[in-house]
Amino acid sequence: MREVYIKTPGGYRWPFSKGLLVESMMMAGLKMEPAVSVAHTIEEQLKSRKRPEISAAALKKLLVSEVERSFGPEVAVRLKGQTQAFEDIVVKEGLRRRPFSKGVLARSLEDAGFSMREAQALARAVENRLRRDGVKSIESPELECRIAQEVEELFGPAARARYAGRQALVGEIFVEEAEGEPRVPFSKGVLAQSVMAVGLSPDAAYRMARDVERRLRESGAAVVTRDYLRKLVAEELAEEAGEEVARRYHLLRAIRRTVKPIHLLIGGMAGVGKSVLASALAYRLGITRMISTDAVREILRATIPQGLLPTLYTSSFDSWQALATPQTTEPSPELVMQGFRDQVSRVAVGLRAVQERAAQERTSLVVEGVHVVPGYMSHQHQSEVIQIPMMLVLEDEEIHRNRFFLRDRETGGSRAQGSYLRSFEQIRLIQSHLAELAKGAGIPIIPAANLDSAIEKGLEVIVERLQEVYLEVVQG
Repeated sequence: MREVYIKTPGGYRWPFSKGLLVESMMMAGLKMEPAVSVAHTIEEQLKSRKRPEISAAALKKLLVSEVERSFGPEVAVRLKGQTQAFEDIVVKEGLRRRPFSKGVLARSLEDAGFSMREAQALARAVENRLRRDGVKSIESPELECRIAQEVEELFGPAARARYAGRQALVGEIFVEEAEGEPRVPFSKGVLAQSVMAVGLSPDAAYRMARDVERRLRESGAAVVTRDYLRKLVAEELAEEAGEEVARRYHLLRAIRRTVKPIHLLIGGMAGVGKSVLASALAYRLGITRMISTDAVREILRATIPQGLLPTLYTSSFDSWQALATPQTTEPSPELVMQGFRDQVSRVAVGLRAVQERAAQERTSLVVEGVHVVPGYMSHQHQSEVIQIPMMLVLEDEEIHRNRFFLRDRETGGSRAQGSYLRSFEQIRLIQSHLAELAKGAGIPIIPAANLDSAIEKGLEVIVERLQEVYLEVVQG
């Protein structure tokens, strides 16, 4: 059987674990033995359905249903109201978002003076309280307040006072580009985001950022230069992940000081995971502007009548219908590709305008969608940006089909599977065409079967392209 994965809204995938289900049910009041029995039943159901992955929302629905069937509505209501052990809790720090991590919290509590056992007990208690309360997202100050309350409940008012006192005594550290230049506060969140761009997981990135902060505080410096901070980060990366990752970090830091913005172009057919990959890479690179080619198509639909450009008013894989005669019921491969190319050529006009505007504003940009097709993405300001195209391809037909079932469940039917599965042959035909175009143009092809691997491969492509640009700048 293919291993089953749990997929979160943030785009992360974890192997399915009965332990996570058991933990969730015990938080809702079930004993260990019946919880294990229910978890085993659900595991057998997932095995029989042979799903390669299931969304956290769908798994929660299945779990609540099974608990209600076995133990009644009272337990099911408690379970439904809490945030499950397999669901993310998002911590908000201004505009930044990060997943709550019990391990990261425990390590920060150790830094605040608690023993390892005390820190782990506190972190576990904080997480359990958040999940029982059904918290799915929380502002950083509120989380800090909850931690302080948990400290008092477990260790008394004196411990809370000591904890608050230690936090108050921690002075802010500032970073300056060079001596005498304007300073900015050191931020673990910003640092963690920057090192995720070299391939570290969120948990490893925040752990490394915490270690860097600890070293800065141990040094007693209130102000450090940017070069010194980069040196510390590179040392931590080399120790944590190896010299190659540290080299990547140096390269990305150097590239960010160049004058050209990055335009990341991610193509691929429906159901392969383009938007998830685009979001993950944009976050790791710190790119805030992202656009889907479907959004551009919708804008064109609103401004151009259907009679003038009929292929804009269909899905990319059904565009042949706008060109077919009334007698055509089954399209030929040639007609499918003719309709697809016609739609792509229309949408390309809007995409060029978007890219040109971003280039003129010197803004980095991520463009994702089926209309990101080799030969259609060039524009007159292309030399002013670092353009990085890649093509996401899902070779396994069964996984591709299952993606549409999962997307249908996750979106509550707003993106119904039926139309995609009816046109599955056309979707696969166009994907083969896109893969051939990418190979011919020398554009990297990213395997889409595993999201984590796709993100890692995407980062490799980005680093390689930036390295080429950096060498050109240095040699030039």
